Amino acid sequence: MIKHIELENFKCHRRFEDNLSQITILTVGNSAGKSSIIQAILFAVKSFHNISKRYVKTNDIYGLNLGLPGSIISENFEGQEMKIILYMQDYGTNIYNVTCCLDDIDETSFRLCNCDEMLKALEVPVSILKTGIYYLNAERTGPRIVYGMNSECNDYVGTYGEYTGYIISEMDKRQRLDPRLSLPGSLKISPISRFSANCEEWLQLVIPETSLQYMVDTEKNMSMIKFKNSGDYYFPTATGFGISYVLPVIVQALLASMGENSILLVENPEAHLHPYSQSAIGKFLAYIAAAGVQVIMETHSGTCY
Repeated sequence: MIKHIELENFKCHRRFEDNLSQITILTVGNSAGKSSIIQAILFAVKSFHNISKRYVKTNDIYGLNLGLPGSIISENFEGQEMKIILYMQDYGTNIYNVTCCLDDIDETSFRLCNCDEMLKALEVPVSILKTGIYYLNAERTGPRIVYGMNSECNDYVGTYGEYTGYIISEMDKRQRLDPRLSLPGSLKISPISRFSANCEEWLQLVIPETSLQYMVDTEKNMSMIKFKNSGDYYFPTATGFGISYVLPVIVQALLASMGENSILLVENPEAHLHPYSQSAIGKFLAYIAAAGVQVIMETHSGTCY
């Protein structure tokens, strides 16, 4: 779990530090740096994955294009470096410091200036690279008839939720092969242990009387989801944005609960939801945090918390 974060010269944060909890809600006004805190965490983790290269390109940070390094540096830039420090335990232990400099040759990359220190930080038994980091962007994939597939990862719905249907299918398949693969007891709310059945039950608590159905066509490399409130099942294009936006949050949160050392970062989980459903998704994420996942979310809605 990330217990404390410090930023220096990152975007709007010339200097920033604060504690993070099992569930942290970022809820200040517009353009105050909420997303920047989440992006800083993602950037730091990406940097540790890139130590061998000694640089980090800013156009693919967990699916995000953060822009050129020159525009990421705080406009009130002080000194020559940008820093992100994550404290994974109490102060003084498990410190992950990423110190970056602008690259004189490649304007699309930050140069990692403290690689030796970063490598030393990874010597602990459970390092940040063994932490499951799951991120959902505020601009999630809206209603579509067809969604994608991702054969490289079976526990991540994608930055925009674009693999949600495929991942539900994969989890059902994996459970058939290994019955020991299951949700924590506190999150099992369906009389059926199947992953998709529990996703559907949680979806119904957020948006009542909503059922889901998934299909996967491996030959065409595509997945499909259908929903119904009553009557027949319909493609998402015949339903509201709220269902398509909230289902990836539910699926990814439940997936994170099935792993160890998981951190879920989600922007605007309440987007396109009725106030009742906004409150329900907030309660759901509290259950996820209680099950052991660190939840860091950005929201503009008071009803979400």
